[in-house]
Amino acid sequence: MVISVQHIRHATSILTINGKRILIDPMLSDIGELSPVPFTRNYRRNPLTPLPVPLYEFDDVDAILLTHRHFDHWDKKAISILNKHIPVICQPRDQASVQSAGFLKVISVNDSIEWEGIQIKRKEGPHAPGMTGKLLGRVSGFFLNTLVEGSIYIVSDCIITPAIEEVFQELEPDFAILNASEAEMIWGTVITMTREDIAHLARLSPKTKFLTVHLETINHCKLSRNELRKFLKEQQLENSVLVPEDGEVISF
Repeated sequence: MVISVQHIRHATSILTINGKRILIDPMLSDIGELSPVPFTRNYRRNPLTPLPVPLYEFDDVDAILLTHRHFDHWDKKAISILNKHIPVICQPRDQASVQSAGFLKVISVNDSIEWEGIQIKRKEGPHAPGMTGKLLGRVSGFFLNTLVEGSIYIVSDCIITPAIEEVFQELEPDFAILNASEAEMIWGTVITMTREDIAHLARLSPKTKFLTVHLETINHCKLSRNELRKFLKEQQLENSVLVPEDGEVISF
């Protein structure tokens, strides 16, 4: 068995690890069904791109991994159509809300758990610096590890911090998913990682293979795939940092 990731769109992916299919941060709405992100520089409705796979592809996932409840990670469509018996792995602050949405098997991770032979550690971090970070709340990354297939770190919308750097230095994930779209609020605060952050982490953790997602789908995400690929080529990082297309499957 190998770890594989089907990048669906934005932060939504299906991770296959230890034989289990885990749906990460499901946003399943069609084009324009969601409002623009508040306090941003344009009023384009979200998402900007269609789902690349039919909705029935999500019927047989084994679990949902929810890093936080912002609408671009956990939308009303996902809440309404996903099977309520699917286990939802989440941060403690989201447990009550997920249960109130009707999901019957909510697994709150305080520090770490073992689920279906997978060690799962939660690593909390800020979504943005300063007051904007307080406004947006804390989000959680999750480090998943198996004895045979290796490890993957789903960093989520955490901005880069010393604590994030320590995860890469101490746990040395084999693979990592970065949400690095340079999403920006109207007052100029960037609330996800940047292209420079990607380069920094790639050099800090040279053994890690990176996937960069969260691109070209939500109205305040500035960084395009083409811009990022050009930057990675200039930095000679195109072999260690992959930029998947919507629907693309990456096997490690």
